[in-house]
Amino acid sequence: MNAPDVQSQKPEIPIALSKVGLVNVVKEVVFNGSSRPYNVVASINVYTDLPSYQRGMHMSRGGEAITDIVESASTMPIHTFESLCAEIARRTLELIESSSFVEVSLKGTMVMKSRSKINGRVVSEPIKVYAKARIERMSQRVVHTVGAGVSGMTVCPCAKEMVEHYSAELLKSESKGLNLDESVVKKILELVPVASHVQRGFGKILVTAVQPGIVDIYDLVEIIEDSMSGPTQDVLKRVDEASLVRMAFSKPRFVEDVVRGMAYSFATRYAQKLEKSASLLFSQTNYESIHKHDVKAELKTTMGELIESLSRIN
Repeated sequence: MNAPDVQSQKPEIPIALSKVGLVNVVKEVVFNGSSRPYNVVASINVYTDLPSYQRGMHMSRGGEAITDIVESASTMPIHTFESLCAEIARRTLELIESSSFVEVSLKGTMVMKSRSKINGRVVSEPIKVYAKARIERMSQRVVHTVGAGVSGMTVCPCAKEMVEHYSAELLKSESKGLNLDESVVKKILELVPVASHVQRGFGKILVTAVQPGIVDIYDLVEIIEDSMSGPTQDVLKRVDEASLVRMAFSKPRFVEDVVRGMAYSFATRYAQKLEKSASLLFSQTNYESIHKHDVKAELKTTMGELIESLSRIN
């Protein structure tokens, strides 16, 4: 059938569009990572620009590129999420000749198996994965983004110190002959967990760089979790719950502390691996327990700027 190409017709209003594309294309993505296989249910977006002389984007070609690459990913030399996005972008650029660039983004949930820090059991944890690739037709330059997000818990340092101060005053006033001097009271409060309020938090790291495959998703998850007061876990027996609470209350953290901790740990691991122009985003959202609002902290920087900031620490 010789059907008319309606998308290639001239538009009634000849204005170029900066971004047109398919959004929320849901696919199961399976491929072999550098150290282990990846299996993710992902939502994929494909964008390009549209010239003033063309009425519409050939949307099916973007969908064709997604399907072709995703369905053959397990047999291709693709080992990272950002490389997968780059392959879809290259394929789309071939199919849509009018585009000056193609941008592909991916967001999904992956189940990560790891050994629990609380009880040593193998647990399955859902983590968010993020990836993006943008390719320019003229230069063929590709910029890659990769990231991860994971939940954890934080203990409020301010409330903990206030309760600790109150407890110290109470012990001194109610000791009644127990001879609890300040050093003894201090030792008691060091040994016994002191109450505070707790938040579930969500931390995220995004890294944008030219070269793919440098940053490992599992590294990012570990950095995020270690920056909070403690992890969260679905199945916890009573003894495990007590262990987790003791762990978290020994490491109180503000939302700001978590972001700074992420940045420091990331720089420790990747300062010698990433180009200094790489863009970095560290963010943490805490879902408050005793307030009706939530809190968030964020750091946008480059690898070079972060290294410079940390070099000034005595």
